[in-house]
Amino acid sequence: MNTFSGTTKRTRTAPWLMAGLVLILGLAVGFFAVRNVQRTKSHMLANYLDHADALFWALEAGTRIGMGMHGGPGYFQSLVEETARQHGIVYLAVTDEQGKILAHSDASRIGSSLHSSESLSGISPGDLRRGHFRQDAEGTRVFEAYKSFSPLPGMPHSMWCGPMAGDGRSGAGHPHMENARDHAVIFVGLDAGPLDEAMADELRTSAIIALLTVFFGAGGFMALFWAERSRHSRRLLKDTQAFASEVVTCLPLGLLTTDREGRVALVNSAAAALFGRQAEGMDGEMLTSLGGLDWEGVVSELAGRDSVLERDTGFEVPGGRSVPVSVAASRIVSSDGRFLGHLFLLRDLGELRRLQEQVRRNERLSALGNLAAGVAHEIRNPLSSIKGFATYLAGKVQGQDREAARAMVQETDRLNRVVSELLEFARPGEATLRDRDLEEVVERALRLVRADIEAKGVTVDFVRDASLPPVPIDAERLTQALLNLFLNAVQAMEPGGELRIASTLDAEAGAVALRIEDTGSGMPPDVLKEIFNPYFTTKGTGTGLGLAVVHRIVEAHGADIKVESTVGRGSAFTILLPLTGRSA
Repeated sequence: MNTFSGTTKRTRTAPWLMAGLVLILGLAVGFFAVRNVQRTKSHMLANYLDHADALFWALEAGTRIGMGMHGGPGYFQSLVEETARQHGIVYLAVTDEQGKILAHSDASRIGSSLHSSESLSGISPGDLRRGHFRQDAEGTRVFEAYKSFSPLPGMPHSMWCGPMAGDGRSGAGHPHMENARDHAVIFVGLDAGPLDEAMADELRTSAIIALLTVFFGAGGFMALFWAERSRHSRRLLKDTQAFASEVVTCLPLGLLTTDREGRVALVNSAAAALFGRQAEGMDGEMLTSLGGLDWEGVVSELAGRDSVLERDTGFEVPGGRSVPVSVAASRIVSSDGRFLGHLFLLRDLGELRRLQEQVRRNERLSALGNLAAGVAHEIRNPLSSIKGFATYLAGKVQGQDREAARAMVQETDRLNRVVSELLEFARPGEATLRDRDLEEVVERALRLVRADIEAKGVTVDFVRDASLPPVPIDAERLTQALLNLFLNAVQAMEPGGELRIASTLDAEAGAVALRIEDTGSGMPPDVLKEIFNPYFTTKGTGTGLGLAVVHRIVEAHGADIKVESTVGRGSAFTILLPLTGRSA
């Protein structure tokens, strides 16, 4: 029960565990993807700033060269326009600190404001380049870098705004250069399209890598999960198969299953024992070839229903005997309704019938015992008086009267013996058990019947076993039972018969088996099943209580008695005395 409960809990927990592992993996992959995108963006921005630095340096260098060569008044504007022709440059401009354009790659914008809403007063000549994303007047997204413009580092702006080559005028008179004497700023707008494309590619690549990582990671987790679940399922299946095999093997009922074609698929040892065969050798045989029952009739009964309830029938076992069995059958159907075969349960009713008969016999014995005890006590006292008067009359009269009185005494003695047997039969079944040598008790009983044995000319063969352990018995009462059995055996044999007695140890049953066998006339089956009933006898002068008393004494020892008999060959009584009992 705990195993299935644990399996159910694991089955319910596994999806949540898998979801948690995938979520953690996704967060980790997402974190590294974001880090990678940010790193790529930082590298691209650094490249943009480096490109802007190179442009600033080139423009400043060109300006210095132009100043040294006394370039004409349009030289600086031409330099700005030519520099802005490079690929990726949207615009290039120089402004004063108020944002008014001094030079621009688009000459038409000179004199206007580059960024009317921004103030550049915070930029000093020593500032490094800066940059940010913005949209230009045409709506194009650009990366704008800017810095303080100084053709000669450390030199005042009035020097690079001095006389222009070719016109002899000072920078102070040059259009728009007058405002640049104190502070000028250079701007470059770089096309942000490559950066956007690179970031989009990086995002796509990171997304693909993340998806693949999550996919393969989840696949790996799933593979591990299914591998563990498969291993657990195989182990559980093996345990279940071992458990089912042990249950089927140890089942006291005979179990037999067939496949759809009627071949034996499974048979346990109890069922195989009914057939008198080994279970391993029956696999694959056709059910109808096994015999024992009308299997086709049982199967035909299942055609219109799912099962056949238990019914009693005879089972033909090897040797021609028929034993009572109970048969139940059912159809084996899978969960999707497919027919898989048949299941048969066979229960041997022989032992059950024997126990039922024993219960009925004990009930009869108990009732008769109670009646016998009352009658015996009521009869015995008058019998004593009758015997006394008969003995007295035998001493007083002569002739035929004396013979009649003696006959009365003999009949009174016979009736007293019957009463004594009734009292013995009615005695409680308790016995005082002590560990004794069983063979000594047997020899004592043989001595008591020696005269009858010699008178009949019967030979006694007593096979002794010196290795027998002491047996817990009531010596007096067991002697009485053996005496009855020996007398019955002698009376059943013709002169010259043989009485065979043997005691052996049955270690498997934990008992000593005492077998008493004669070569008498034997008993037919209808007599054999009645011999332990009170007042049942086949003798003309018997009381029918001898074997009933034997059975009562054997039961008092916690033992069992079995009888085998064949007409014309003799009978054999076997008493199984347990090795453990109640010591007095």
